[in-house]
Amino acid sequence: MRLLIIHRSFALVGGAERVIIDKANYMSNHGHQVMLVSYEQGTHLVPFQLNPSVLLKDLDCRFFTLSRFPIPLRLYHFFHLKHQLRNALRETFKDFQPDVVVLASDWQFLINVVLDAAQSIPVIAEFHNAYDFITKKIGNTGNGIIVKLTRFYYRHFLDQFRKCAHLVVLTENDAQHWRKHSDHVTVIPNPVTHYPEVVDDVPKEEGRIICVGRLNGQKRIDRLISAFSMIADKYPKWHVDIYGEGDLKAALERQIQESHLQGRVVIHEPVKTIYEEYKKSQMLVLSSEYEGRPLVLIEAMACGVPCVSFDCPSGPREIIEDGVTGLLAEKGHVADLAKKIEWMITHDQERKAMGEKAYAAATVYKPSVIMKKWEVFYESVVK
Repeated sequence: MRLLIIHRSFALVGGAERVIIDKANYMSNHGHQVMLVSYEQGTHLVPFQLNPSVLLKDLDCRFFTLSRFPIPLRLYHFFHLKHQLRNALRETFKDFQPDVVVLASDWQFLINVVLDAAQSIPVIAEFHNAYDFITKKIGNTGNGIIVKLTRFYYRHFLDQFRKCAHLVVLTENDAQHWRKHSDHVTVIPNPVTHYPEVVDDVPKEEGRIICVGRLNGQKRIDRLISAFSMIADKYPKWHVDIYGEGDLKAALERQIQESHLQGRVVIHEPVKTIYEEYKKSQMLVLSSEYEGRPLVLIEAMACGVPCVSFDCPSGPREIIEDGVTGLLAEKGHVADLAKKIEWMITHDQERKAMGEKAYAAATVYKPSVIMKKWEVFYESVVK
């Protein structure tokens, strides 16, 4: 099978990018020919190990540059870039001759461009984010005319998905929404990159809470800092290590200073050895406004680490069994998040038992399990 996957850029150290690279490597290692096509990557390197047999091509259609233009010119250049992308995709499809094309980018309004370029080739739309985010019900704040037009524009493209051979989503909750737009919807969760056979080979660090994610508005790490500040004085041996990068780093560091939590809450650059950091930790906390099916929860559980998360749309509830493998806090309720973190701190034996149950529960996300589902699914579409 010849598989072509389109994504905005593979240069980010993100969950979606990691899953796509892992999938490409697996399919390539199992006898399939794979091409990864980006349109905004430029000369940036892929931060994850990529099988040499996987082809990588960038089409140099950089939509992110549109923000530098005034609105009338922005619209002109936007449609020009879409036309450029359509032509580049046609040439790429002609050269590679894929059996199936996958649009894995969160910029799903490009689906009409991909469908037009693919013609008779089956197209699959993969969603690595929640339905409400894709349709701009969340993550697109404000009431201005641009926001309203953006929401209208995204909703306009929902009907385009009926023309896809299949839609693939991360959660059953999202599947229910997408079935309003397509009769062909399948749920395949993200796999962990690695499921450790041993999780106690790295000593636990006393009082360590870990948070992993981009420093942006979606992840709402400010809420984690606020929650920890409510209980920090009561538990001086506990601290928070945050691993991530993003536009809000300076703002979060100011919040840490203003909360007098210097040395107790520390922001680190992303590391390739994140599994070692999970293993050192007593718990992971996820404070996001919304999620798809957050890979960090699955990774932490695979390392025997219990998780505390907001019960945000739509993934955490389908990963964490509340009170068994971790705890769910009321969505957006900082005081409840603080309460759940404090429960973990003060229930040492129960916390350890949750970590053991989390490790066992994460077996369903082993790469060998999930990637086989992908392989069988792609082959069914081609048939």
